[in-house]
Amino acid sequence: MSRTLDDIARLAGVNPSTVSRTINNPEKVKLKTRQKIEAIIDEMGYRPNFFAQGLVKRQTDSVGLLTSIHANPYFMEIIEAIEHALVPDGTYMYLCNCENSADLEKKYLDELMRRKIDGLFVVETPSLNTKQNLYVSGKLDCPVILLNQHKRPYGDNYVVRCNQVPGIKTVFDEIRQRKLYPFVLLIPDEKSYSYLLKESLFNKWRRQYGLAEKQARYIKLENFNEPNTEQSLWNSYKTSKELLSGRSHPRAILAGNDLMAQGILIAAHELGIAVPEELSIAGVDNTFISRISRPALSTIDLRMGEIGALAADLYQRIKENPDGKHDKVLSLPSFFCRRGTF
Repeated sequence: MSRTLDDIARLAGVNPSTVSRTINNPEKVKLKTRQKIEAIIDEMGYRPNFFAQGLVKRQTDSVGLLTSIHANPYFMEIIEAIEHALVPDGTYMYLCNCENSADLEKKYLDELMRRKIDGLFVVETPSLNTKQNLYVSGKLDCPVILLNQHKRPYGDNYVVRCNQVPGIKTVFDEIRQRKLYPFVLLIPDEKSYSYLLKESLFNKWRRQYGLAEKQARYIKLENFNEPNTEQSLWNSYKTSKELLSGRSHPRAILAGNDLMAQGILIAAHELGIAVPEELSIAGVDNTFISRISRPALSTIDLRMGEIGALAADLYQRIKENPDGKHDKVLSLPSFFCRRGTF
């Protein structure tokens, strides 16, 4: 880098320090001199070393984003909202796909810290909400915003999340009021916070109103590597087709996510079961899949875009005022989004 700076300085007839100031603090260089240096830089195709710049500016204008599987439509909307908020302001984003591996998550985390990122977003990674949480034991070298972290403690980190409870309770209450029995909660057999919460709320609701198993029950689908992939749709389709083929099929089904709900909808269509006249279906997440479905899928809106935008705004406020007091936990309530299937 020093040799390249020397070359630019020699061609511009200035000191290398002036070239450095033009790159790192252009407002401190006279306009005419700056324009001459910038023209030479463009002609040479020079690219500054961001790590070296970071040492000078004490920031790298970059953030890291760790997630489980970024192809998951639930995560996509969160990631896009963060990207759309930060990239136009000159912030670069390292997107790291942990592929449901806590070991890979740890490797990515170490590498991002080595790159001296200015902030870290963690979107439901393998270790989040588990005893192996990587973001509680020690303080990292930058602000950390955990998205949809629900289990305490948070350590020195920030949390932005959606509270699933209001939306789920709305669906349960409507099923009881409209007597949509038999009712089935269809969820993956996975030890994640989200699905354990749905199971817990369902059991409390059933006990509260004294509902028999023939009125309301839950079914867990096995063999989920990641419950928000195409395979989860077809697993749900296969199970629900068997379920709906019985003489007394469910009157309503709440699926663990929108992809699973779409599998139920396909099964009902193939069996000639009218939705919602004979079968009410609801999903969870309010992903784009629910909006393009026909009929449009009723779903519990977990407000992914808003969560991402809120996290990005929090990061920008922390960056502008690192010593200021910022709320440690920001939460948005979920709500039931009624469309054509419920």
